[in-house]
This record gives sequence, C-alpha cells and structure tokens, in this order.
Amino acid sequence: MASTPFRDVVRDRFWLRAFIFLICIPSGGAVLTEVYGLVPMHDVVWYGAVPAYLILIGIWAFNRKGPLTEISDAIAIGAIGGFLGVVAYDIARIPFVVAGYRIFAQNSSYGVWILDADYSTRFSLVAGWIFHFANGTLFGVMYSIFMRGRHWGWAIVWAFLLETIALFSPYGNIYHITASVLLMVVAYYGHVAYALPLGFMTQRWDASARWLREVSPVYKIIALVALIAAIVGPMVAPGSIAADARAEKGVFVVEGDRLTPSWQRLRQVGSVTVRNSCDRDVVILLAGEPALSLARCQEGVLSIPTPGIHLVALPAEGLRTRSSFILVEPVSAAP
Repeated sequence: MASTPFRDVVRDRFWLRAFIFLICIPSGGAVLTEVYGLVPMHDVVWYGAVPAYLILIGIWAFNRKGPLTEISDAIAIGAIGGFLGVVAYDIARIPFVVAGYRIFAQNSSYGVWILDADYSTRFSLVAGWIFHFANGTLFGVMYSIFMRGRHWGWAIVWAFLLETIALFSPYGNIYHITASVLLMVVAYYGHVAYALPLGFMTQRWDASARWLREVSPVYKIIALVALIAAIVGPMVAPGSIAADARAEKGVFVVEGDRLTPSWQRLRQVGSVTVRNSCDRDVVILLAGEPALSLARCQEGVLSIPTPGIHLVALPAEGLRTRSSFILVEPVSAAP
C-alpha cells in the first residue's frame, strides 16, 4: 500500500484530529499528575479520562458510516492496535514475573488511587488493570490519528517517547525503576512489543480498516464475552471475596508465604500493623532488609518514616517473591 503523505494526513480534518489527540491526554497524564503532586489521580481519571473515553466512542460511532469515516477508522485502528499492543507488552514481560519481579505491581497501585482506597481489594485490582488497558488503547489512538500509513518503526519511537517521559518524571523514582538498569531495559523492551501491533496496523491502514469492518460478528461477541469475563471474574471469585473480607485498613496479615492485602495506603507518614498467623515465626522485610521479627500469633508495628512506595515481604528463595507494598502519601515528596 502506498504511504499517505504526512502533510495530507495532518491537513485533513486537522482540528478534529488535534481535538481527539488532546482529549486522550488526561488518561495518559493521570499518573503523572499524581506523582508530581498536582492533581489526585482519582480526580483526573473520573473527571477527565472517563469523559474522554465516552467522547471518543461517540465520535467513532457518529462517523462510522458518515462523511468522516477516516476519523472513525483512525480511532478504531489506534484503539485495537493499542489494545493488542498492551497484550503484547504484558506477555513480553511474563518471564520477568516468573523470575520474581513485581512487574505488574504498578497496575494495582493505580486502582488504589482511582478508587481513593485505603488498601487494595479485588475492585481496586480490576480498576487498575482496566486503566492499564484503557491507557494503552488511548496512546494507540493518539498515534494513529496522525500516522496513517507511516512505517511501523515510528510506533517504536512513539512508545519509547512515552516511556522516557515516565522514567524521567518522578514516576521512575517512585516505582524504583530508574534505580535498576535491568528494570529500565525491561521497560523499553516491553514498549517494543507494545509498538509492533500498533505500528503494523497503522502502516497497513486500508487492510486494517477492511479487516475491522469485515470481522465476523461471532468473533466480536466472543471478544466481548472474554473481556467481560476478565473484568467480572476476579470480582466474583470466592477466594478474592474471602480475602477482601479479611482485609483491614492499616493491617497486613501473614497468610502462608505472603502478606495480605497487596497494598496498604497511608495518607501521611506513619506505621502499619503486621499480624502473624499461628503457623510459624516470621521475619518481615522492608526494602529487602529485616525490619520486624514476629513469633507465632504475634503482631507488631512497622514504621514508615518517608513518603513513597515501600516494598514489604517475607523472605523467599532466590528472586521469587509475593511482596506487598505500602503507599505513603504524598508520593511526590518521596526522596
């Protein structure tokens, strides 16, 4: 397929394209406003990002069979390309999860902020993952709206730009990514995987648009059912419901080889209680160092003197860990 001249893409419906690009920013910027201490992520998501999602759906639906089908195609191609990119991004990082790294931990923290919760639950987990995919989807729309027919390599440039903005903001420090060369390499490696589906779909524009129009309704229904199951499943799982019933604000409970819940949130520097089961004596690690020893059936206090995100865990063999985290506000003041 012949590449569409960039100047023609920019010139065609420029203001509408610019509007679509701009309304996608609150989704991508929600985490940054939180880590910079500007506006709580909760407010940006509910009053900025969610309306933007609805507006985009409306623009797509209104123009799908109207005079501006190229705009509808741009939204659809970017959204599907971005969504598939997130799938590839997560799959590419699974080996590091198996090795014991908490690569997906950020998603859980997003849910705590979005729901303005004091500790993580199955609802915050689902909210965080929905935001993770919605964010990648809108980044895809931001790319496709101006890059019809461009070489797929430009999608890698776009993905690297997004990751660089994150890493050189307080985000990279707060999530301890910039403290590890390996984690930084993993971050960029994952974004290559994200870029490929988005880049290929945008480059092969006509074929992508035709495929999206002609895909069988059966496959659309299957995809919708799978998406609903992925969202509803964790919320109705008996194990998750039981774990949430045991969770308390400001309290970690030793359950087997892990602490529950996964996240505790302190609105200011302070402490959390750690309650040991009656199975065995345990040592609680804070940032990888022994911080609290608990006998069976004993509880103790873990003091956190600085803002930021702090890893709490039980000792584990090798790199394998099922760590929990303490999120201490304001994270923008983290050292």
